[in-house]
Amino acid sequence: MTFKAKTPFSRDLAALAMVISAVAGGAAYGQSGVAPSQTGLFFDDLRNRAFSFRNGAVDESAPTASSGVYDYSRGEYTGEAVIEEERALGERAGTEDISRALGTPSARSGYLGYSRRNVGDYSGAAGPYPSSSTYFAPAYITDPFLAGKRNIKLGPVNIGLGFGANVEYNDNVTRASKDEISDMIAGAYLNVDANYPITESNRLSLALGIGIDHYFDHPELSANGNEFNLNVLPGSSLAFDIQVGDILFVLYDRVSVRPATNDQFTLDDNDIFGVFQNDVGLAMNWAINSKLNLSINFNHSDSLALEDEDERYDRTIDSISGSLAWSPTGTFTVGLEGSFSWINYKDSFQNDGTTATAGVFFVMPITRSTMLKAAGGVQVFEFDDPPSFTRSVSDADITSTQAQIAALDANAAATLPSITDPAEAKVQSAAYTQQRQQLSDLLAAQQIQKQADDDFESGHTFDGNDLSDYYYNVTLFNQLNSRIAHQLSFGHESSLNTTSNFITADYITYGMGIIAWRGSRISLATFYEKAEDSGGRLAESTEQWGIDAFLSHRLTNTVTLGFGYHYGNTDSNLEGRDYAQHAFTLDLNYAVNRKLNLGLGYRFWTTDAEDPAQSFDQNRVIMTVNYNF
Repeated sequence: MTFKAKTPFSRDLAALAMVISAVAGGAAYGQSGVAPSQTGLFFDDLRNRAFSFRNGAVDESAPTASSGVYDYSRGEYTGEAVIEEERALGERAGTEDISRALGTPSARSGYLGYSRRNVGDYSGAAGPYPSSSTYFAPAYITDPFLAGKRNIKLGPVNIGLGFGANVEYNDNVTRASKDEISDMIAGAYLNVDANYPITESNRLSLALGIGIDHYFDHPELSANGNEFNLNVLPGSSLAFDIQVGDILFVLYDRVSVRPATNDQFTLDDNDIFGVFQNDVGLAMNWAINSKLNLSINFNHSDSLALEDEDERYDRTIDSISGSLAWSPTGTFTVGLEGSFSWINYKDSFQNDGTTATAGVFFVMPITRSTMLKAAGGVQVFEFDDPPSFTRSVSDADITSTQAQIAALDANAAATLPSITDPAEAKVQSAAYTQQRQQLSDLLAAQQIQKQADDDFESGHTFDGNDLSDYYYNVTLFNQLNSRIAHQLSFGHESSLNTTSNFITADYITYGMGIIAWRGSRISLATFYEKAEDSGGRLAESTEQWGIDAFLSHRLTNTVTLGFGYHYGNTDSNLEGRDYAQHAFTLDLNYAVNRKLNLGLGYRFWTTDAEDPAQSFDQNRVIMTVNYNF
């Protein structure tokens, strides 16, 4: 079945959105409505979805044409259209970074794995899970082994099914410097990508990545702390598309259950916590005419930690955001973007508040092989004042009382035995006992009060700062030739944080994909970020930079070998928080047939921290199987 477009719409505008969505893939979307870069990516994805719906969204169970497929016999991308079913298992179009071999990041995913500006985004990926490439699709759905295909057709319902399983040995689960704890970890995942074209004007679609993992020896160390842990991968969603005249409505519910990170995610044992997040929303895309396109989204997001000790991160965000895109000539697009959000935390560890953004964006193909996207504007964050706090008892107060007790005991030990008069000895002994009891009672009261002070202090960030600042983000993508593509992204923006009201970051990333010789793919990337917490007792400023490299070579038509390396360096303004890290990966993939893919991977991760107690080594061996039904 084919959906016919009812309203003329600029294909160039949608094409620009699709290209930018592709080159900006791997970003998280949980702070859409708060962080401008994420809001922009959401609307790129929405425009892409609307364009596909209006302009002939075909029966997705049928083979589809694509271009830019790598021809191993010629050693280059041909640029010729081929039938999807004719590809080798796991082969995708375009010069792409394949560092996610075995469904896991090659090393630590470089900037995406380390960026402090993303730690407050609970929809991002922690641990082995890559980020979703689109808002409405989980990461594993868009990974190579499914290749976007729908392989089952039940009447009008198109279904794509994939199954993944892995077994991992980890010799240092908690990343401890000593007394390492090892464990075997197993997981199984079902991937569903289905759609039901009810009529020409509406469609129901499901994208789901769901599975279970199990820590055999130490389940208490898992992100959820359970014997068996449910994982629903980011991007899992149920969506209903409804076209009414020139307007496409998308009613959606997006669910995920997975590990998330807090700010102190690199050196601390408790950096990972399990979180449930549900985003329900209504998005609208209105093709006003062939040159003008309006998108609006309302989203209600609930994020809940899965264990009581992490409840301080629980929050609700309600956001309304909009994007107006104008493409007068079909070659470039300019537009307005803005958002307003209400943030409410379950506990008072963080402060409730509101955020607002307003700006402009610009998308333009500079040449046939170069694409530029830029956006800029203002951000205004306002938060409730934190509670006032004055410490009643300090460590010095307790030390002073303990010293008085010690001095009293020493004096009594020296003087009481020398008193010969029984009556006098009785009086002095009673006085000593009374004074000691008074000091002991005082010490006990001080210790109780100090514990209460400590609990109150640790239960709040005490960040009283608001924000009024500019933002900008720029992405420049260029396909040098059939063998080399590269991308530069940089910007300045603020986003929600976990240990302060917000975090402001300046960042730059550069990546390159290369076909160096027949059967090879090389990915090179580097990043730099300067991030500063807004304030409070846990405020930290960091400078981070790193490099990533991944080389993959197809040994035969069925066997691929990959090697990756990552280096990351962090300088903090806090004592003992500087560190450098190295990570190495080795992957071997074997395509048994068009449906079955086996993998074996090795990961080595080492950290050299300023505080020797936080330095560690970690080895992981991973075996995977992926089956496309």
